[in-house]
Parts: sequence; C-alpha cells; structure tokens
Amino acid sequence: MLYVKKLEDGLAAAQLNADKALVGEDVLVRISRLGFSISYLPRQAAIWRSFPPTERASILIQTPGTVCFGAFLDDRLIGVSAVRVSSGRWSEILDIRVDTAYRRTGAGKAMLGACQAWADKNQTCGLKLITTDLNPGMCQFCEHEDFRLQGMDRMALAMTDEERNKPLAQRACELMFYKQSQKG
Repeated sequence: MLYVKKLEDGLAAAQLNADKALVGEDVLVRISRLGFSISYLPRQAAIWRSFPPTERASILIQTPGTVCFGAFLDDRLIGVSAVRVSSGRWSEILDIRVDTAYRRTGAGKAMLGACQAWADKNQTCGLKLITTDLNPGMCQFCEHEDFRLQGMDRMALAMTDEERNKPLAQRACELMFYKQSQKG
C-alpha cells in the first residue's frame, strides 16, 4: 500500500540522494507575447544524466520552516519531497524525487498532494517548483500536474563549474513552474 507521511528523521530521507535517468529528448522553450510554451525534441541518441538533490534531505528536515514528506510502499521509503514558504508567499518545492524502480506508482503525485495540502494549510498562493531544461522528465511531470511554466533564468547556472565549459547555447537554464492554489 502506498502512503505519504511527514518525515521527522533525516536518516531515512538521506537514502534517496542521487537520481539518474536515461534522457531521450531535449526541452525546447518558446517565448511569445502570451507567455511561455514548452515542447520536447527527440535526441539523436539517448544519454544518461544525473540529477543530484539541491540539498541533502537530512539537512532540509532540520531547517526551520521546511517540511519533508516521504512516500512509502509497504513500509519501504520510495520517494522524498521538501517544501517551504518562499518569498511572495509561494510554497516552494525544494526537492521531489522517486526511486527509479518505483516511478509511475503514483508516489510523486501523492507527495505533491501532501505539499499542496501543506501549502493550503499555510495559506500560500500555491506551489512553485524550479527545475532545469536538462530534466525533461520533471518538466513533463510538472505539466501533467497542471503546473504552468511562468519564468526562466538563463544565467542562474551558466557560470557553475559544470556548465561554464559548455557553449553558452547549451548551458542549463532554470525553469520556474507555478501551480496556483484554488483560493489564490
């Protein structure tokens, strides 16, 4: 049985630190007067990409104002998420990940539901999630869960050690997805 509960113990959450995925497409963002649109272009060859968490879940649990949730399947931890209230009264999802062996089980959707309930309880405007264009799986998840692409930042990651060796056009961009609450 799949269930989600608030995590109090950083040791359990630390089990899900790295995420690797075989990526077979690239994200294409178009900007128009009406806003952003997103599409996906097939790659000539699929490549492996690693998506490390922004911060260790064990640290997030101990950070004031941050709440972590774990998804469990038959008492086995299969996913973690972390959320906090950010500037502008949005609930920012700092990390959400599901073990690759348990994808498509509803764990991501269930954790997102827990984050949404927490956001509603704290009377925020809704959910905010920042990812990169190097992670088309997360972009598709956001779209499937009714998030809207509302912004991007080409320079946020451009000068990191990993990105600055790439040509400027191939450097990762941050994509900001938002899902407004029913009351907002």
